[in-house]
Amino acid sequence: DAEAKKVHAFVSNFNETLRLALHNTFRYGQGTRDMCGPTGFTTEDFVAKVAWRLDRYLQQQVEEQAPPELSEEDLPVPANKITAFDQKAILQLFEKYDKSGEGKIDFKNFSKMLMKMGVAPTKSS
Repeated sequence: DAEAKKVHAFVSNFNETLRLALHNTFRYGQGTRDMCGPTGFTTEDFVAKVAWRLDRYLQQQVEEQAPPELSEEDLPVPANKITAFDQKAILQLFEKYDKSGEGKIDFKNFSKMLMKMGVAPTKSS
């Protein structure tokens, strides 16, 4: 079933990532004393190093996944309200802060725009 496949994929990924963490720990000269001689790690230090590397690898996998898309619909604006605003002036204001020209305003430029307009929310005391 679908849930069993999902669990299998999760466990397989964890197993493969753990194997890579173990391999790379040895590869980077951070193996145990019985494998690397007197300069090697104690078993406890080796396990801690593998855990650290495994955590880094797993975190990297999470960060590589795209954030979820928000699918919230825009609230409808009544036609009589739209006509009350100067659409050309709004477009000019938007284009002033759309530095890339892609029809998007990043957070930094959006913040600047709100502050310049005097409508940016302030921290409450």
